[in-house]
Amino acid sequence: MTGLREQKKSERRERIFSAAVDLFNKKGFSNTSMQDIAEKASLAVGTLYNYFPSKNDLLLDIMQEEMEITITGDDALFNVNLQNHDAKDIIKSLIKKIYSIPLLLNKESMKEIFIATFSSDEHMKKGIILDIELMKAFQKLLERLQKNNMINPEMNSYNATKIFYSVLLTQMMMYIFDPELDNEKLFDNIDEIIDLIFQGMKP
Repeated sequence: MTGLREQKKSERRERIFSAAVDLFNKKGFSNTSMQDIAEKASLAVGTLYNYFPSKNDLLLDIMQEEMEITITGDDALFNVNLQNHDAKDIIKSLIKKIYSIPLLLNKESMKEIFIATFSSDEHMKKGIILDIELMKAFQKLLERLQKNNMINPEMNSYNATKIFYSVLLTQMMMYIFDPELDNEKLFDNIDEIIDLIFQGMKP
């Protein structure tokens, strides 16, 4: 019974997430109410509030769940067999996979959510926790690449992780606030920057 209950709970969360993303993209984050999300997910609004106290909590919790799958899931790129891949290609693919989570939303919704998140200490703290977990996983990946002599073993993996995180953050901010930067240009920029970084990471 516990397994069935957990399965139903997981399916309900997926339904809530799908409804929220669809509404955020159609109406905008600020114009979407919890009542709207509940109705689209075929739930009572009280049930939705039992899961998530607010829209921000809803989105941050779902993003955390998706990020955890990316970091620790059975098919997560962090678990890739290094012997069959190029280090630079692994990192490029990983960053694109990480970006796929926020890119479920359109630019206007992303902008509204970004502003709303940083307007609350509690929500900002949740966002920072996500960043820290991602950076820890990324550093472990770099250390695995070093042990396999796929990147410079003398490199400081912690500082290298901060460089890659800075790239992620900067490019995402540019994407959100630059109307001329689309997904294709975003990924082209990332590829070029990673190529440049790798000039100093060769074993």
